[in-house]
Amino acid sequence: MLDRSLAEKRVTELLTGFPPRVVDAYLAFATSGDHAQLDIVVLGVLHFYLAKKPATPLEDLPGTTRLIEDLGCDSLTMMDMVFMVEGLFDAKIDDTELAKIATLDDLRVHLRAHLQAPGAPIA
Repeated sequence: MLDRSLAEKRVTELLTGFPPRVVDAYLAFATSGDHAQLDIVVLGVLHFYLAKKPATPLEDLPGTTRLIEDLGCDSLTMMDMVFMVEGLFDAKIDDTELAKIATLDDLRVHLRAHLQAPGAPIA
């Protein structure tokens, strides 16, 4: 979890132009560690960087939705998303880890595991 003032600073620096729901979810996750809020942030960031936005919100799509084949993610989209997540959460995501993420569920599970508080269950 992050200090609230640090989280608010990152909102100003990194999340300008993002929907209020993503900003609110980031602040909620940063201070509580609630994985449901993390999912909103991650999917919001992914949606922001997608060249072709899907008609259905990402959180309403099945977890088996494929990032490349179904959503049209390319390497630039994935790198933009990773850089943003790393900046927001002080995380480092290795390129070899990124290559294993193929679906929305893979993305959720990977980031939950990577960003969980010590001793917190992965839900």
